[in-house]
This record gives sequence, structure tokens and C-alpha cells, in this order.
Amino acid sequence: MIRAKAQKLQRSCGHASACLCIALLLSLLAETAAGAERQTPSGVWMHANERIQVQIFSCGARLCGNIVWFRWPNDADGQPLVDLKNKNPALRSRPLLGLTVLRGLRQTAKNTWTGGRIYNPDDGRNYNVQMSIQDDTTLKVRAYSVVPAAGKTLIWTRSR
Repeated sequence: MIRAKAQKLQRSCGHASACLCIALLLSLLAETAAGAERQTPSGVWMHANERIQVQIFSCGARLCGNIVWFRWPNDADGQPLVDLKNKNPALRSRPLLGLTVLRGLRQTAKNTWTGGRIYNPDDGRNYNVQMSIQDDTTLKVRAYSVVPAAGKTLIWTRSR
């Protein structure tokens, strides 16, 4: 009788251990999935020059980004910064705060987005862009005119 109870206890403990293992495995898979979901460029990123922050967000099936913060938001006269170096004179008076500077990026591989354009208010030019998220806090942004190899890579860090 004691032996039968011991065997029953052993079977129930074995079953409990299996249930515990399954629960731990499911928990680990859920954490991994949540970590993979977090590895998205959506959010606010500090530009490498630490003068601006860009909020990246979904716009349809692609990604876009707007300037949402400046270290120095006003010019020497105390006026909000405007797009002075734009090639189009009609756009030179538009405010930089809120300006869309990233557009059209589509995901082409895990943690990689390409096919978009980035606008640089410092020189008033648009460039091709590709991005890859290195981890949840680091975004590699490569801007180029013709070929990526001839471009410039900047590292942005997540602000929020």
C-alpha cells in the first residue's frame, strides 16, 4: 500500500514537473516574442548629433519619422527654426519641429528597413536611407545618394 502511494506520488510529481517545464517553456517563448516585438524602430530616437529627436511611426505599410524635439529649438532671434536650406524657396519658411524627415521605409528582413528617403535640413537634401535595429536601444541609419557603400552611417539611440 505504501509502495502504491509512493508510485502515485512519483507519477503526480513527474506530471507536475512536466507541467512546470511546459509552463516555463511557454513563458520563455512569450518573453522571446515580446522581445522580438520590441525590436522595432517605432518610437522616439536621439539623432547621433544629439541636437534632435525623431519619432518613427507606421504610415500605412511603411515607416515615417518626424522631428519632435530640438536641443535649441529657436534661432538667434528667438524664432522657431525653419527649413532655411531647402532647395525649394517656397518651403524655406516651414517649421522644422514636426517636419517629416523619414518616409517610405519598408521592412525587407528581420530588423532591417530599406527603400525610404531621409531629408537632411542641414543641407536641404533628400537621401536614400536604410535602417537596421541593433538592439532595443540602438538604430543604425545609413543615408546615401546612389549606393549604400558610398553613404554615411549614423547611430541613433532610443529616447522612449
